[in-house]
Amino acid sequence: MRYAFVSDIHGNLTAWNTVLQDMAVHRIDRIVCLGDVVGYGPQPAECLQSVYARVHSMVLGNHDAVVGGRMGAEQFNDRARRAIEWTRSRLGEAARRLFADLPMALKGPGFRCAHGDFTDPALFRYVFSPEDAAANFAATSEQLLFVGHTHEACFFVTGESGAVYKLPPQDFALEEGKRYLVNAGSVGSPRDGDLRACYVIYDEAKKSVWFHRVAFDVEAVRAAVRAAPGLEPDDVQILRFAATRETDPVRAAPDFSPGAEARASGSAAAGDVERRLALSNARLRRGNRLLAAGCALLAALAAAAGLAVWSLRDRGAAFPAREAAPLASSGPAAHAGRDGNLLPAVVPTSLSPLLCEPYRAVLSDARRQSFSLGGPANDRRPRLESAAVSAGTASFDSPPVACLEGERYEAIARVRFAGAEGADFAGSFRLSLVFEDATGAERTLLERDFSRTVVGLSEKDLPSAVRACPPAAGWLTARGSVKKEDKGVPAPGLLRVRLSGSFAGAVDVGALSLRRR
Repeated sequence: MRYAFVSDIHGNLTAWNTVLQDMAVHRIDRIVCLGDVVGYGPQPAECLQSVYARVHSMVLGNHDAVVGGRMGAEQFNDRARRAIEWTRSRLGEAARRLFADLPMALKGPGFRCAHGDFTDPALFRYVFSPEDAAANFAATSEQLLFVGHTHEACFFVTGESGAVYKLPPQDFALEEGKRYLVNAGSVGSPRDGDLRACYVIYDEAKKSVWFHRVAFDVEAVRAAVRAAPGLEPDDVQILRFAATRETDPVRAAPDFSPGAEARASGSAAAGDVERRLALSNARLRRGNRLLAAGCALLAALAAAAGLAVWSLRDRGAAFPAREAAPLASSGPAAHAGRDGNLLPAVVPTSLSPLLCEPYRAVLSDARRQSFSLGGPANDRRPRLESAAVSAGTASFDSPPVACLEGERYEAIARVRFAGAEGADFAGSFRLSLVFEDATGAERTLLERDFSRTVVGLSEKDLPSAVRACPPAAGWLTARGSVKKEDKGVPAPGLLRVRLSGSFAGAVDVGALSLRRR
């Protein structure tokens, strides 16, 4: 028997149809859906109809559960809540009844599947880390477990030693004495740095698991969103991610249709092209920071090896793909905590594993670096991991804060370092305060290393968000200020608190603070 496991289709009918065509090539006997058929995407009813007709078994996802009345949407972030409310308005009573009755988990011959984890499937917990996977192995007896929910294709393996390892998506054969937890990724809304739809095949006879990725027509998804009244394109995650991966035009394209010259003068057309290219360049500067970490290297390579530049660029990833809108630092729109912190709490309220909005993680090499929410004891702290110092820079950025010339600020952060597979943490990781002027050019106003003590401030004088991560728990602190003698911020622009470095190991982000001085 050959099984296909699909997950997190999220109303993306285009991606689902593409995966169906690919499955036909591989002669699948049974299709198992791991949940979240709807949510985010523009065609929930059409997608659910097709999935219901073609899959052999389904489990409930958290977005499905909201439609079925089995959980509320208050746990979702703003975008997800708006999207699921729109989705509910596009589905009828038959959809509600279906989701109201779907099981939370299923058992097959030698395997078990659920949307989230198996310790309590109704809570829809995420399996991010080896510690999470270990709890799932302890709660089950099957050799092979299948989940979705994180939109990140990967798998975990454990053996006689009891140690659990997280591995990137790769085909493998089951081995005697080992157990596996496989995340099938996402069909309709991948967030692991690869825009293609992902699903998993399990060949029961060959005892083998294969990961499959299939490119789908993003423009068709965009067209479906435009045709969906009331659905905001910015609430469709796959379009936000796709915008950072689109190929920009290399030349102005005239209108090739009959009578084009008569409809518009050449000068008007040229002016329109200039405006569109300017918008495209602005989007690239502000929406895609993937090149920031390696800009000097890419510039050196560009003249000699253009193809190599694109190859390096494609290894990067950002979560979320686009940075958040600027926050106000002064005036009626400013919102500072009682201790003056202009930044929101770092611990995400979103259920999404790879969206920590308005914060943002940027990786230079997504093949050897990763970003997740979890950390020790599932405390939901953002975690950057890197296999080697040579993988390049990994960074964690605060949302941009609007600032005026001459204003002075203090930045404080706490992080926790861990080694890679038992080795000591290696490399460097620093706090920076980065200024961006009106042209998009960046300038580093200060850099600080992390240590066990805070210079110049006692613990009681730190912002409450920072005090919540005490040094006794292993948290290290970095602090720096734009001083009076530096004449404050050089011009009106944007400020970001950035944690970044090239390292081998893991960095848990505890807290960030930005205060006016």
